[in-house]
Amino acid sequence: MKNQELSNKLEALVSKTPSKWIEESNKRFEDKEGLRYSQQVAVRILRTLREKKLSQKDLADLLKVTPQTVNKWVKGSENFGFFTIGRIEKALDIKLMHIYENNNSLLITSTNIIKISNQVHTYLNKIEKTMVAEKETKVIPLNTYINDEECFELNYNHS
Repeated sequence: MKNQELSNKLEALVSKTPSKWIEESNKRFEDKEGLRYSQQVAVRILRTLREKKLSQKDLADLLKVTPQTVNKWVKGSENFGFFTIGRIEKALDIKLMHIYENNNSLLITSTNIIKISNQVHTYLNKIEKTMVAEKETKVIPLNTYINDEECFELNYNHS
């Protein structure tokens, strides 16, 4: 094969439009918090499908979308809209999103439960030590046992 033929074949394989992989990579990096949420939703959907013994196709049929759409969702890179989340929640009878109306709410997660439990145990141990110390502490007025003449200063020799 001549160089010109090889060059023509390579040129035929190369896309005419420039690649945007750098821009897409930068966008994914900037949106990593949103991507993390999308991945959590995807895991929750997959776990629920497994628990309910449903396939991705079953979910697609329930929501009247293509199986390819559901496949995109469970890959964890889909930017879900509120309406889509609402439809998935209704179809699978689960909660994917929780909205709190004030800052007094505490989000209960396994990490928070462990942290709170440790704080409670630490607090209870402090209280118990204080109570034990109070029970064992007795105030003994020294003047009832010794008088001023019996008090003397000790001198220590340091060698």
